[in-house]
Amino acid sequence: MLRPYISVASVAIAPNAPTANLTSVTTQQMICPGCRAEIPLGSAFCPACGNPSPTVITNERVAAPPPSSPAPEGSGGQGVRPTAERLARALGPKYQVKRLVGRGGFAEVYELWDHDLDRRLACKVLHPEIAWTPGMLVRFRQEAKALARLQHPAILPIHFTGDAEGLVYYVMPFVEGESLADALRRRRSYSAEEALQIAEPILQALAHAHAQGLVHRDIKPDNVMLEANTGRALLVDFGIAKLLDPGAATAGGGAKTATGFTVGTVQYMSPEQALGAPNLDGRSDLYAFGAMLFQMVTGAPPYDGNSSAEIVGKHLADPIPVASDVNARIPRWLSDAIVKCLAKRPEDRFQTADEALAALTRGRAAGSAKLVAAATVERQVRRSGEVRFRPGRFGWWVAGGLALVAGGLLLARGAGFVGTGVAFAHNALVEPVEILLDGAPIDTVRPEGTARLALLRGRGDGGSHAELRWRLLRPGNPPIGEALEGPLPAFRSLRGRRVAPIVAEVGGQSYFAPLVTNTSATDITIEVNPGTQAAVRCNCLVPKGAVRTHIGYYRLYRNSTIAAYNNAHPYAGPHADREGFAPRVAPRSGAVVLTF
Repeated sequence: MLRPYISVASVAIAPNAPTANLTSVTTQQMICPGCRAEIPLGSAFCPACGNPSPTVITNERVAAPPPSSPAPEGSGGQGVRPTAERLARALGPKYQVKRLVGRGGFAEVYELWDHDLDRRLACKVLHPEIAWTPGMLVRFRQEAKALARLQHPAILPIHFTGDAEGLVYYVMPFVEGESLADALRRRRSYSAEEALQIAEPILQALAHAHAQGLVHRDIKPDNVMLEANTGRALLVDFGIAKLLDPGAATAGGGAKTATGFTVGTVQYMSPEQALGAPNLDGRSDLYAFGAMLFQMVTGAPPYDGNSSAEIVGKHLADPIPVASDVNARIPRWLSDAIVKCLAKRPEDRFQTADEALAALTRGRAAGSAKLVAAATVERQVRRSGEVRFRPGRFGWWVAGGLALVAGGLLLARGAGFVGTGVAFAHNALVEPVEILLDGAPIDTVRPEGTARLALLRGRGDGGSHAELRWRLLRPGNPPIGEALEGPLPAFRSLRGRRVAPIVAEVGGQSYFAPLVTNTSATDITIEVNPGTQAAVRCNCLVPKGAVRTHIGYYRLYRNSTIAAYNNAHPYAGPHADREGFAPRVAPRSGAVVLTF
């Protein structure tokens, strides 16, 4: 039960108070790729047209925008020419800039005509406010050389790059067709077979690139082109997200810059990329690929929300959605492969694109056989004469069947499906619990684990059940958080078993377990429900860079808040607050991910 608490004190940070020691995840101001309206900070969608927004997640201030390019000769210093005109001057007379063909989250695409070779080309011009960062041009040329090594039929190559007239751009072949994002907007979803025809060449392209040590970093439907004439899928913008990331290694191979940020789209971003992990590998691409494949067969990304922060939180903490639960026509083997791609931890995913491709190939082969009804099989067997029913053998069949039934009953009783002597306790919490009988511990149940309890006659349903209790094993030494203990809940029938569920509620009071991710520049300490009679200090330290740190369980109210302080000045001075998270708390486990 969620109850409001009454605040007896409140603390506010003065507008000019220093906050450099504790910074939260923020987003750079973005422009809608569809209507060019400004997208508010933290929004996952354009408020004007509803278009999803590419997001730049940062834990520090972004680099200053580029210096304005010099006014062209003859302009009298009256401003800067339009982008198309500036691009034409940058490319020279060999190329004609014909038209603007599209806008993306970080670039505009123009159609070119190559006069020397009589061919159509496409030129992507990076938005200066994103592209121009310290050391950008040096790294841009270096990365372009690396990308030139990619030779694969499903990867759209880069012909050449350039920078002039205040623009940074690269030129590639012109593809007549549409993006996968446009196709999904038009038709919503694909059948499993159609989705695999697109997904398999993308995996092959990723396998080729990963073998060269290159990671895409921005797999999403917008970066997959579908050629109009052939229908083949092409992966575009390979490595561009890294080019736009000033946190990558500098020209001299030195440390990351202090203003590092991660470029990507939150609906498809892996947890480690969202948290700004410095060394992403191919498994991050496989996560994004899984999110894209999920959308292809269900019509929607696996996680969505009203803000970038909400979507990132779901990537970090929410259960992995099962595609076949959304669309029953999706084969289970395909749904299982998507779940494996979307594992929270990289080590739990497919380790290579080849491994993911092999799983899809095996599933496709196994699922391609035509299903045959049991009645059809029976008729075929009877016609073949392979089975003859003889009266002399019928008794043996009956005896064998009875023996199997008896053995099954014994196994079912031992597993708790029949009989009254066996029951189970399931721990839905994120911390282990002890099972107590008459005050003495008899078993320990791990998080999300189930323990088999051998109950004595008369205990379990109406006898001495009140003597069975559970107790939370709190994290830390000394233990942190609030102590939880209560009677073992009443046993319920679950899939034929009698199970007592242990959830985050004792005596009608709900509790929650904040899993704290610290992206700030300092170690922090936490106070729960500050300024109220329910205030509890964790007396713990969450180191910088920590991900989903457990700090115990605390009482949950509709307006619960958490304050994070710089550990150098605990519970004093500037702090960062998190509030309004009560609706996001998992009802059974009480878990909620909070990022500072």
